[in-house]
Amino acid sequence: MNGLLRTRPKAILQWLTCDDNSVYVPQFRRDVLATASWLRSGAGSPMPFAGMAAEATHRRLMHRARDHDVAEADYGLRSEFQTLLWGPTTDNVTAHLFRDEGRLVITLEFWRQEHLLNHPEDAGVVFVAEIPTEEFVGILEDVVAFLDVAG
Repeated sequence: MNGLLRTRPKAILQWLTCDDNSVYVPQFRRDVLATASWLRSGAGSPMPFAGMAAEATHRRLMHRARDHDVAEADYGLRSEFQTLLWGPTTDNVTAHLFRDEGRLVITLEFWRQEHLLNHPEDAGVVFVAEIPTEEFVGILEDVVAFLDVAG
């Protein structure tokens, strides 16, 4: 995964690692492999709010997270969907993953003030990517294999 994620609705490629494109390989490899294994096991939940679009679901989860009086259940709900927690390389985005049968819906939003100042077009945008689960798992496993050979 070269830091790119194909997103919709514009079918654009969005560079995710634009703020920190260096990794500590052992940690990054372990985290990517854990995500691939987790998905391969069938884990991942569907969107929690019936009838709500992915972007709106992301915003609702984030709104609940920003509330200072957030209930533990709401925090747990948001945590259930967080993804791309692969260290400093991806900590410039808040991402959620929803499983819908054989496909994944991934939402992400840039949050770092410096990033938003340098890329004002990203402010307030929730990017949405949809990908077949097997394809995404395959990409993650390819990343791990590459890191094994390169390392």
